[in-house]
Amino acid sequence: MSGLNNNSTSYAFVFVCQQGDLEGLSLLLAASLKRFLDCNYEMIAAVPLPEEKWGKLAPKTMTTFQQMGVRIEYFENPISRDKKGNPLTNKIYSLQIPTQMDKLIFLDSDLLCLQDFDPIGKFMSPFSAAPTFKATGKNWDKIYQAVSSEVPSTRIKTLFSEELQPPYFNSGLIAVDAKLASELTGMWLDSFDKIDRSGAMDSNLYFREQVSLAVAVMRLQYQYDLLGEKYNYWVKYQPLDSNDLPYFLHHTWPHPPIYHQPYLKQLVRSLVDDYPAIEPFVQRCRWKYYLRPEWMVKINQWAHQNRHSMKKRWGSDITNWMIHGHS
Repeated sequence: MSGLNNNSTSYAFVFVCQQGDLEGLSLLLAASLKRFLDCNYEMIAAVPLPEEKWGKLAPKTMTTFQQMGVRIEYFENPISRDKKGNPLTNKIYSLQIPTQMDKLIFLDSDLLCLQDFDPIGKFMSPFSAAPTFKATGKNWDKIYQAVSSEVPSTRIKTLFSEELQPPYFNSGLIAVDAKLASELTGMWLDSFDKIDRSGAMDSNLYFREQVSLAVAVMRLQYQYDLLGEKYNYWVKYQPLDSNDLPYFLHHTWPHPPIYHQPYLKQLVRSLVDDYPAIEPFVQRCRWKYYLRPEWMVKINQWAHQNRHSMKKRWGSDITNWMIHGHS
């Protein structure tokens, strides 16, 4: 099964947005995509329902997305399990949102586009993703037994720790031919359900969604491309080199020492200047540190480095306040 490889390829960039942390994250992500994408594309904010469970987006979020040209689409996630499983499985259902574009690229909301990006000539196979950062998958024999399959003989290296593992992808950025998105979603959900029911991941529940993606791709026998770190750069592992920027930075919850990065501070503030309405939302998510003055960031860093002794002396509340600040 061949992928798309002509210069007229169009792209749908999809990300999940919901009330809370993801609202600020997705607004900043959309602002970065709007600035740096240089191709035939659309942006889609996938919003989970019902509002009683996931919350309601603020009116300013809706109007800012409209200003950016982001299409808002709603979906329901019927999976009703533990709190860790529910939010992560939202990305599976977001792949079912219809698009007229050729290629669907799902992005975790905590990614940020960092430089001019034209995906033409990239994402050539039906499926593309970077390997996981570390070997977080376990019990592969039991996992594949749950779906009545053999563990693949192929071994790939993790993106940053360079450990060998069966094909296993970071689900923060995945690209799939749009015509295959429904098929992939179905197999992903089937794999998730069977693996979950088997108990093979009872000690590793957080990664069920990500492990299930790899299993689904293997079961479907998709040809896949492994993306390098420039497409899913883990800033927690190593700071940025401003002379060699990645296309996409993955901002999982790094600790305060990582927040002293002049390029990121300049970029985040510039994007907020482009869309001032997003500032209060950014102030409530992990990007808030880049809006703070340098003296405050240094206090956050010092408190993090001394957190163990501080907790013994002053307790967790004061320590966390020193690390994370007011907002």
